[in-house]
Amino acid sequence: MLPLLLASSGCAAANAAWRAGPAGIAAEWAIRDHLVYGRPTQAWDAMRDKQLAPTDVLLRHMYRGVIALHAGEYEAGSKSMDRAWALVEDRFTKRVSTAAYSIVTSDATLPYLPGTTEHLFIPYYGALNWLARNELDETAVEARRLALLLQNEEGPRVPSALEGTLRYVTGVLFEAAGERQDAIVAYRNAAALLETLPGDTTFAPADSGDVVVLLEDGFVGRPQPQALGVYMNGDELVALTTGDDDARLAAAEVVRRRRFDSSFDPRSPAHVGWLTYEVNWASFGEGTRSAYAVGARASPTATDSGHPPTVTGFQSISADVTSGVGADFERGQGARLTRAIARAAVRYAAMRAADQAISSATKDDDDDDDGKKGGIKWGRVLLGVGLGALSVGSTVIDQPDLRAWQLLPDRITVARARLPVGDHPVEITRGDEVVSLGTVTVRPGRVAVLTHRWWPGPGATRTRVAAAR
Repeated sequence: MLPLLLASSGCAAANAAWRAGPAGIAAEWAIRDHLVYGRPTQAWDAMRDKQLAPTDVLLRHMYRGVIALHAGEYEAGSKSMDRAWALVEDRFTKRVSTAAYSIVTSDATLPYLPGTTEHLFIPYYGALNWLARNELDETAVEARRLALLLQNEEGPRVPSALEGTLRYVTGVLFEAAGERQDAIVAYRNAAALLETLPGDTTFAPADSGDVVVLLEDGFVGRPQPQALGVYMNGDELVALTTGDDDARLAAAEVVRRRRFDSSFDPRSPAHVGWLTYEVNWASFGEGTRSAYAVGARASPTATDSGHPPTVTGFQSISADVTSGVGADFERGQGARLTRAIARAAVRYAAMRAADQAISSATKDDDDDDDGKKGGIKWGRVLLGVGLGALSVGSTVIDQPDLRAWQLLPDRITVARARLPVGDHPVEITRGDEVVSLGTVTVRPGRVAVLTHRWWPGPGATRTRVAAAR
């Protein structure tokens, strides 16, 4: 009963890690399919289902912020992103001894913390939700949060193309909110990172205005489960199973480095008798996106004088989101594998000790539990069962941590054009395919923002997401 109970309790933790996991997991695909095939309301409702939504409250709010844009739940989406911002700040502040805790349980049992790139998209989606409501002051607040994260020089950086694109988006958000001086600074910072900026960032005159289309394409790459074989000697096993936390992590780091040492040959005579076993961890997979470049174009309408205006085509920049998320993931791989090795060593030692205890329970010697020779020594049997339960339970719990903000796009494109004042139909093109975003009203000297998600896969529905002026 003891191993059964421990194993069943471990299933809950393992399930929490896998439910927002790799391609093919039913819960993850249920949410995605609702969005891809034009059922955003069902996707929003699915976030109330404990069997589908991420179990971690932070990750759940991050999911809600994206889905809200498509479901038209802008107020709830902006609140979720604001809550996600606060939770991240709180978790970064309180993060202590997480490595020591996770080497006896699983990385998936720790509170979720987004990487640098994911963190940037919290105020990004917060701003888009506020902008869809035409709440300009709150939009400016989120733009300042995004600018603050981009200015952080202490932590890891995102790829320059992604940083430059997000700095440009920050400028657009400031300009849409009427914060022109902040917009100028943001555009200047973007220009320092990008070769060219899309469209004219000088403020439009009274007879025209700007239209900016934020195009999101595909799904970001995701963690994928993987098993790796590792090798160690007896001394390292002792350090991993009996040392303090620092000693265990140090020994695990030595084993981890050996895994990537091309000169190490486990078949050599010097390594006879070394232990070999598998550890569970995760690698990073590729994202999914459209097969063609995605762009925007506007069809001019007649001016008040009745003459069709001259329309400048949309200019655009693009950035790969998956590259940023993947770089964040890879930075943590060393520590992630080190902790996995430490946990696997404990399981190995526990199972070996369980086997020895149960085997010795029927041996005829003088060192038995009741002082009599022969018979089954139930104390050793119980000890063996307990150690076996520890090993089995740890194996069940120790699944690779596959949690990620998997609703992020694989790529973002920012397209901009200066148009005469009036109404203009705006279309999205991908190869020969054209999707209308409806008609946008260009106001004198203002910027209008449209957002659109291009879902991957045949049969996917391409619908307008949100608009603000």
